[in-house]
Amino acid sequence: MMKWVLVFLYIPRRPASMLVVTGAASNLQRSIHAANPLSRLVLHFLNLQEESAATTYTLKESLPKIMGFAAEIFSSVVVAELVNRCMSFLFAKCENKQATATVQEDLQLLRRLLMRGDTIVEEAERRHVANRDMLRQLSALRDAAYRGYYVLDTVRCRALPRGGGGGGGGGGGSHSNEEEEEVNRRRAFALSRFNPAKRVCYPSGEADDATSSGELRKMVCSLEAMIDGMDGFVVLLMSCPPLYREPYSAHLFMDRCMFGRNMERERIVEFLLQTEPPPGAGNLGVLPIVGPAHIGKSTLVEHVCHDVKVCSHFSLIMVFSGNELKDETAASFRDKCVIKHQNDQASKGRVLIVVELLEDVDEEAWKRLYSSERSMSQGSKMIITSRSDKIVRFGTTQALRLKCLPIEAYWYLFRTAAFGSDDPGQHPKMVSLALEMAILMQGSFMFAYMGAALLNTNFNTQSWSRILTRVRQYFQKNASLIGEYPDDIKVKDYPRYTWNVIKEKPDKYFMLHDIYQRDSGQEVPDISFLDLQAGRAQPPPGKYEILFMRSPIPPYFNYICACEIRDM
Repeated sequence: MMKWVLVFLYIPRRPASMLVVTGAASNLQRSIHAANPLSRLVLHFLNLQEESAATTYTLKESLPKIMGFAAEIFSSVVVAELVNRCMSFLFAKCENKQATATVQEDLQLLRRLLMRGDTIVEEAERRHVANRDMLRQLSALRDAAYRGYYVLDTVRCRALPRGGGGGGGGGGGSHSNEEEEEVNRRRAFALSRFNPAKRVCYPSGEADDATSSGELRKMVCSLEAMIDGMDGFVVLLMSCPPLYREPYSAHLFMDRCMFGRNMERERIVEFLLQTEPPPGAGNLGVLPIVGPAHIGKSTLVEHVCHDVKVCSHFSLIMVFSGNELKDETAASFRDKCVIKHQNDQASKGRVLIVVELLEDVDEEAWKRLYSSERSMSQGSKMIITSRSDKIVRFGTTQALRLKCLPIEAYWYLFRTAAFGSDDPGQHPKMVSLALEMAILMQGSFMFAYMGAALLNTNFNTQSWSRILTRVRQYFQKNASLIGEYPDDIKVKDYPRYTWNVIKEKPDKYFMLHDIYQRDSGQEVPDISFLDLQAGRAQPPPGKYEILFMRSPIPPYFNYICACEIRDM
């Protein structure tokens, strides 16, 4: 390949800048012709001629030609870029319109599918279904419906315009604008579900839209396939005998019945109705039930004890509640038991004993109790509940472990309790606030019922946004002070800080100590926790015993809490 040398020379008698090019110009012109526009500009500047071996031009003479050629190239590039961007914009706009139309169609289809699924579930709730396979299929449909409502509301919330969205009314002005800005900041950054003291970043923009669209389409296909396969289930369901109860309404039904524990309930009933004891268990089978505090162990057992099949199977159902069995004898144990059910007409004299303990049980005390009770009639059963996993060793069958509801089922519970008979679809902004609150609550039944009651009494967007802000502050402050999620604390005497959720600037701390339960027939304090938070009760600073929560479902426990009120 021939080498070329470009040399700038200064000659006093000629113009200052001159360019001397030596060599075969035809070869240079051919090599530069295929290069980029800048190379062609250089070629135009040189204006080489094939017959010249050495040609010299002044810069002043060639400058007009250079500028004209540069302007021609620049205008071509600008026009091409403008055309390219216009075409890209038009194509993207068409694609976005198609994607938006597809998402809206999927939302409508998902809502129709959920209505069909609710119809099947409600009809099944009205009937006595005994077939195990049908119960499993019904449970799978319930779970799919919970996931469907969660996806439906999540996609709707992501589609809300920044700073906009309807629902609820009430409030306005500068306070409303501040709440809108706060909500927008929260949508970009939210607390981690695993550690409320930390923040996680949620996707936004095109990636968020693509994720929402994919989740929605997947949910629609899954639920559609499941409901299409329920034809045989519906035919068999019509042959099941009806249950006699009041007309069904979802938000009223959940106020009286335990939610989300259908499979656990059926497993306990199946254990109790076994006439033959497990091998090596003598006449007394034992089922341990373990789980954290206030997860619903006693409530679940209470519902089982009210089951018609269980009541007709046992002649006597007794419940013992206490901290430990260490000092109990067979006689004192029986004396402290509360008779929940007695059926003298039941055959074979089977007995069900429920032992509800807070923590572990002494090994010797358990052996003494079990030995005294194992001589009962064949088919008698014992259920022992506790927060401690150590009681699992006393079971004659696999222990039942209660955990928090998955977020999809928990959202359905909180959604129904918060909105009641109102259609959440008419309040998209309030749904967004309630959904974030449900995620913060991490499956707590207490927070679900208390939070829903608080939202119901302040049914507007501004109040809900302020309540959500206070709930977040509660978890952040207590997590930073204690170092863990405040309602998972095992050690007693750790106070939890909270405050008024309605006032714009709270002026008092409410320090909550250990929570304990009382039966529905026992006396309860006049001051409730909801009254303190909503500002309906304003006692002076001091120590009080307050009603933390009144359970709306059997056995209607009253949860009492020691509270200390301090000025901020």
